[in-house]
Parts: sequence; C-alpha cells; structure tokens
Amino acid sequence: MVPRRPDDAAAVRRFALRGPPQHGRFEFESGEVEHALRVLRLGPGDRLIGLDGVGGAWPLVVRASGRRELEVDPDGEPTGEAAPGEAGAPLPWIEVCTPLPRGDRAEAMVDRLVQLGVAAIRPLATERAHPEARAEGSRRTERLLRTAREALKQSGRLWLPDIHAIEPVASVVARPAALDFLLDPRAERSALAEMAAVELRGSAERPLRLWVGPEGGFAPSEVAAFDSAGFRSLRLAPHILRIETAAEAGLAVLVAAWEARRIDV
Repeated sequence: MVPRRPDDAAAVRRFALRGPPQHGRFEFESGEVEHALRVLRLGPGDRLIGLDGVGGAWPLVVRASGRRELEVDPDGEPTGEAAPGEAGAPLPWIEVCTPLPRGDRAEAMVDRLVQLGVAAIRPLATERAHPEARAEGSRRTERLLRTAREALKQSGRLWLPDIHAIEPVASVVARPAALDFLLDPRAERSALAEMAAVELRGSAERPLRLWVGPEGGFAPSEVAAFDSAGFRSLRLAPHILRIETAAEAGLAVLVAAWEARRIDV
C-alpha cells in the first residue's frame, strides 16, 4: 500500500466499503450503491475512491452497473494512513468519553468529532444522565456509525472511529490511559494552557481521554473516582456548555495543541 501524502486531494467521489477487498471483491456499505446509481448516476468507466475504514483508500473504476448492482475493479495502488497514535499518523489516539445528548444532537456531535479527528467515542451511563443517554439499541448505534462514515468521506480521513457500547463511568475509569482531561467550568486551570504544556502521546492501549459530563454534571461519587485516578480538571469557558459543545470544543483545543507542538518541532 502506498503511503498517503498529506496533500492528496479528493478528485473523485468517496464511498464507504465494508472493509478491505476479500478475494479481490469490493463490498460497499449499505446505501452506498443506491446513492452511486440513483443520485450520482455512475456508470461504466466512472472512477471513485473506496474507503475501507481501516486506513486504506482504494482507487476504483466502475466495470458494470445495473439497477441495484455496481461492479468495480481496482484502478491503481491503494494509499494508506497509519492508525491514530502510530508512527506517522496525523493525530494521537484520542477518545471522547461522554453521555450521548438527546435526539439528533448525538448524530451532529459524532459528525463533528469525526471531522476533528476523534479515534473513539465512549458513551457513558452517568448517574445524572437522562434516560435516552442510557438507552442502547442496534438501530441507534447504526445511525451513529452511518453518520461517522459520512463524516469520514467528507473530511478525507481514512480511519473510521470506534463507537463503543454504553458503559458505566467506573468501568471506563478503570481502563489505562496516557492522560485524562476532565472538562469542568469551575476548574481553575485553562484547557488550552494545560494541553499545550503536557506531552500529548496517546495510543489505542493508552489513549488520551477527554471527559464531558451530562447536563446535570457528574455526580459526587463520579467526581471522587476522577480525583482518585488523578484526572486533570480543565476549564474551556466561564459558562456551562451543552454536552456536544463541550465535547467538540474540547477536542478542537486538544487537536490544536497537538498541531502546534507538531509544527514547532
């Protein structure tokens, strides 16, 4: 696989694949073929890029198309990108740990977190979370994954973030991490100043974690667990932010701090 250059441009449409080709056959995610045929009206000879979600971008050309089928062949060598946190990757492995906001706010949040470079999203079942934030379901998870795939195509990323099942706070706290940043409007330390001053190295085994509380804030027992684990409490703004606003702004600051350090070096 050819390494991906940072200045590679999207000259053709991107489509989500179910993964790397199996026995030379490319399979598209649900809805992609219909979009290609009915909306974009792709036909034999048209070119596209298939994203396998695990770091590969595959140049493809349409060999045949029908009412519901799209057959493609390779159209050159695939390009690749290192996984978040690995050598040569654009960003470290960053996880956002937060209860999901209500309704379509969750999908909008996932869309923007993917654009910003999140490697994983860990939905939390907090003590003060609203019932919808605790509700699990395959349909909801699929909607979030579909949103993530669309953001992947739009942003030019090559790695589809992990979207985990809902977990209690304690089980996530117990996992190892490189650094834990807890966003709290009452904190004394500035998120920007703190993130710019520490070593930002995160891998899938020891991620950088950004914690965002529910609308009512974390419960005292949860805050005590954070304190015992040595979390860094940081302030983004002097006001109370919505879940999605805090998650997106916090991730943007963290990514900006990483970018500033990387460029200076």
